[in-house]
Amino acid sequence: MKALRVGQFVHARQGQPLWLRAANQVGRLAPGLAVPSADAWWEAALAHEPAAVDPAPEAREALDVLVRSIRSDTTLSLIGRISARDDTVRLARTHLRIRQALRHPPAIAETTLPEPIFIVGWPRTGTTALHQILARDPENRTIPYWESFDPVPPSSGPDLRADRLARMLDQLASMAPSYDAIHPMTADMPEECVALFMNDLRTLQFDIQYHAPQYVEWLLDQDTSIAYTSYRRQLQLIQFHRPAGRRFVLKDPTHLVHLETLLEVFPTAKVIFTHRDPGTALSSLCSLHAYTRALFTNDVDPVALGLEIMDGHWPRAMERALALRDRLRPERYTDVRHPDLVRDPLGTVESTYAALGVPFNEDARRAMTNYIQAEAEKPRHVHEHSPEGFGLSRDGIRARFADYCSDFEI
Repeated sequence: MKALRVGQFVHARQGQPLWLRAANQVGRLAPGLAVPSADAWWEAALAHEPAAVDPAPEAREALDVLVRSIRSDTTLSLIGRISARDDTVRLARTHLRIRQALRHPPAIAETTLPEPIFIVGWPRTGTTALHQILARDPENRTIPYWESFDPVPPSSGPDLRADRLARMLDQLASMAPSYDAIHPMTADMPEECVALFMNDLRTLQFDIQYHAPQYVEWLLDQDTSIAYTSYRRQLQLIQFHRPAGRRFVLKDPTHLVHLETLLEVFPTAKVIFTHRDPGTALSSLCSLHAYTRALFTNDVDPVALGLEIMDGHWPRAMERALALRDRLRPERYTDVRHPDLVRDPLGTVESTYAALGVPFNEDARRAMTNYIQAEAEKPRHVHEHSPEGFGLSRDGIRARFADYCSDFEI
């Protein structure tokens, strides 16, 4: 394994391999090729899943809105149009198979989930690092990426879900060779829950990929219990087919945006809030958006993106989540500061367990220690980013969140 480096984002082409730039250049001569179409994408999905039930009306509506937003708000490159089609048809097929799977057997709906612990915070605040450490506890149930990528096991024959995902990640690596420096992913790694929401086509992840402001406005005005009820059913489907764990340890940055609904659907859930210097966290978030969108379009303006993030849903979500946090019983939540997690990961995790009233046994300690030591010996990826590169200033960001910085001493 070699160390990867992602530089400060300047323009979309800077991280693209030569073949990708050439293909997109040729694609400018065929702007009508692979144009996004909700009807065509559903038709392709249904053709591959002939025995499946019809799409949920809520999923049809979501894809209609998403496609309208993409077509009016974004100029996808040729590879972006092809990737969007392939990815969305795959999601639509998975949606249909989930719908079919949840009909039989009825015991799935009666499956009891392990008590959930949710890691909640802005993206880029240490949620992934913390999640990976907690996943080493043998009593914690997490979801490997292959399982959220496709929650429906085959009815017969070998289970090739991890292999299919690994091939997809190889394709991503060919398009963006250094992307793992921003967010490392393998088929077997514990991954956030975003893929489960993508299966219903209702998630802010699509805005990270495509820049879809009309879709975002529509989604934030929707009844979020639609997405979260389906999310819970998918967790039951996963647990039914592969029961494990005393606790579910789950994370998805967009849980922060929908925290009230999350706690309504999971009324006994405990929450770990992660915190980091907002100047660094939001700068890194801008970079994540920029490099992800560059997979689909060459039209990524870093300065416009900085304003979009600062005026968008992420800052407001943090403010609402902290207000809700203050109303929770103390034993239901705790806080993890990114500097503490970096300085003393095992001690920080042990304190987190104590705050939530969760036993921290020797098996967990040993497994986490081994993981932390192994990670420390790996080459360190470099992800360069600065607020100024996105038309922002660290002082300006920290001034906006002065109370937050003071409360958490970050």
